[in-house]
Amino acid sequence: MRHDANFGRMRGRSGLRLAGAVALSALLAAAGPALAQQAPELDALVASGDLPPLEERLPANPLVLNADSIGTYGGTWHMGMRGGGDNGLIVKTVAYEGLVRFDQEWKTVVPNLAESWEANEDATEYTFHLRQGVKWSDGTPFTSADIEFAVEIYNDPDYPAGSWIDNVNNPVHLEVIDDYTFKFRFDQPNGMLMDEMASVNGIHITSLQKAYCSQFHPKYNENAAAEAEAKGFSSWALYLQDRCAWGWETIRFSNPDLPTLYAWVIDQPLSANASHVTWDRNPYYWKVDAEGNQLPYMDHLDMRVSESIEELTLLALNGEIDFQERHIATNTNKPLFYDGQEAGDYHLGEIIPSASNTLVLQLNFNHDDPVKRALYQDKNFRIGISEAIDREEIVDVVFTGQGEPFQVAPRPESPFYDEELAKQYTEFNPESAIEHLEAAGLTETNGDGVRLMSDGRPAKITVDVISSLRPEWIDILEIMQLQLSSVGIEIELNNIDRTLFYDKRPGNEFDAQVWAGDGGLEVVQEPRYYFPANDESVWAWRWAQWFNGTRPEIAEEPADWAKEQMELYKQIRSSSDPDQRADLMKQILAITKEQFPVIGVSLMPNGYSIIKNNLGNAPETMFNAWLFPTPSPMDPATWYFK
Repeated sequence: MRHDANFGRMRGRSGLRLAGAVALSALLAAAGPALAQQAPELDALVASGDLPPLEERLPANPLVLNADSIGTYGGTWHMGMRGGGDNGLIVKTVAYEGLVRFDQEWKTVVPNLAESWEANEDATEYTFHLRQGVKWSDGTPFTSADIEFAVEIYNDPDYPAGSWIDNVNNPVHLEVIDDYTFKFRFDQPNGMLMDEMASVNGIHITSLQKAYCSQFHPKYNENAAAEAEAKGFSSWALYLQDRCAWGWETIRFSNPDLPTLYAWVIDQPLSANASHVTWDRNPYYWKVDAEGNQLPYMDHLDMRVSESIEELTLLALNGEIDFQERHIATNTNKPLFYDGQEAGDYHLGEIIPSASNTLVLQLNFNHDDPVKRALYQDKNFRIGISEAIDREEIVDVVFTGQGEPFQVAPRPESPFYDEELAKQYTEFNPESAIEHLEAAGLTETNGDGVRLMSDGRPAKITVDVISSLRPEWIDILEIMQLQLSSVGIEIELNNIDRTLFYDKRPGNEFDAQVWAGDGGLEVVQEPRYYFPANDESVWAWRWAQWFNGTRPEIAEEPADWAKEQMELYKQIRSSSDPDQRADLMKQILAITKEQFPVIGVSLMPNGYSIIKNNLGNAPETMFNAWLFPTPSPMDPATWYFK
């Protein structure tokens, strides 16, 4: 099966973009390189000989990005970062440059650094053809050697990485065919590879330039270990990580010497003390607009670094942020931003979240306490908790009426939407809740009205939460505390930092944790709540280790129904047929509906973005997700100031 710029399944706005690529390629061949234009600020560098002419910097077949209008060069995009560790903003804004990508509708995998590819029928071999003539930001050609180096580094046991490249269950084996052609081989079918590489995870394979990063590896530099020690590192691998890192590590954006393939290159790097992270245009960027003008249009990016959401909010209200939704576009701030549009000279765009739910309560099925383990695995107990929650009250109080009662399920916009799954046990029914709690064995109460477990202890659930991530989680849980106390269940909130939140999982030191409902749109790619799929399946974290073959010393064999789901998901991974994968996923969801493993509160309401009125080509509507790292798929390189 071959995929390239003429691939018939490509549709929507991205399909126009790819058709434009073919047309421009023919036009360049006929008219010569004089057609293409560059940013005026680069003219003097070319004239002085400090920068090669544009025709020597662009690939033979540059990727054409169609946009609503042809832009003009110049200006600085201002936005805000949440502290010095907010690498997610950079990944979602600048760094989404893999071999392939998703189209703007999040429907189809389209070419990017690879201009075409083929896969065999059993999805064990994928051959990629790179766009010839692409250059890194330092002018070095991007070739198969860089892909080969990335695979080598990820598979090196001394290098601290981890991705689909070095997946312990099905790692990549690379065959280099020539400078611009290579083949990925897998021991087992990998039918989901293209979706994985089109997601944010695809940037790992294109994040290491061999010419620069090999100087830190002993295979290419016999002095690498000594040089690492001289710099204060205990190993060459840690020094390599510090200088190059992998796809989205924070330290990756702290080294302005690291060559990249992004539209902008780091000027002022990310650091613990940085007040701004700034970027300049990449003169070797390999994408153009429909008239052959080299992108990006905007000269610079300026990311204000602040721990204060209030400061970033004030900047936006004052018209000092050009486009942003991350951090500041909260439900609480919406009335402020709505009323401030005229004074701030901006307007609000619409954001469709990928998350299905505002809060997911995950009880620990693998609890070390056998009494709690049995209780949390009892479906009647979970139903009782769910029916004791007055979701309409939470929606009204916390979300000002935005949203609706909803379980953890595919969103209504998803082809996997199942109303029965989404709405089961969401009706506020204290009488039925009590019946289910008693069916779970909680028939006695103490003097405080708290139900007693089988060993006589109160049914008290300590819930880990990170309020700094989503302040509304505390508001939701405090309301749930009152609601659940009326049926004899005690909830204690444990507000902790993110590091401890994750560290508690291997030690199994938690009753329950909460998060948002990932997987509302990226259902097949992110099934964490539908079955124990990965490390984010906190409700059955040790079952997930069993499934993935990781941490065997603490992994636990799952229940039969979970093992059935796991077998179905293995078939999904092995299939190259999208329709077959969808049918298998529906079977997994049917088991999810029957077992009801986690408890949701309400449908995540649509969000909003801040868009300055003079910003051209910025999306008025877009999805918001991690695997679909918006706004990058909306082509910020084509945005411009009118």
